[in-house]
Amino acid sequence: MARRPFWKDERGAAAVEFAIIANVFIVFVMVIAYFGIMLFNTASLDWAVNDAVRIASVDSSADQTAISNAINARLSEFGLSNASVTYTKETINSIQTGHIQASYVQTYSIPFIRTFDMTYSSQAYVPVGS
Repeated sequence: MARRPFWKDERGAAAVEFAIIANVFIVFVMVIAYFGIMLFNTASLDWAVNDAVRIASVDSSADQTAISNAINARLSEFGLSNASVTYTKETINSIQTGHIQASYVQTYSIPFIRTFDMTYSSQAYVPVGS
């Protein structure tokens, strides 16, 4: 049985190619997953603020506490941390308007790379009764 020279042996070439490409593919999948999580967090905060807008537009006696509780209750349903909420009433062009702002910080840890904080914020204006 004749032996082939080492440099002509192609056994294991697929395993080497997989080892090179697999790292890039796994990182690519992780990036997509993290972007999906970030989009979910952004949409969840917007959804919570929109729920608070409905409360403020229907109930003219809604105050900072009621709006903050509504937003944080919705965020807890999504499994997210509480947001810092401000609700102010002001008159714009002789219309009583409520301004809702909410934001929170989420910490992400990417294994072997780094940990970073991402701030999510949302705001809305709503006409409120007098």
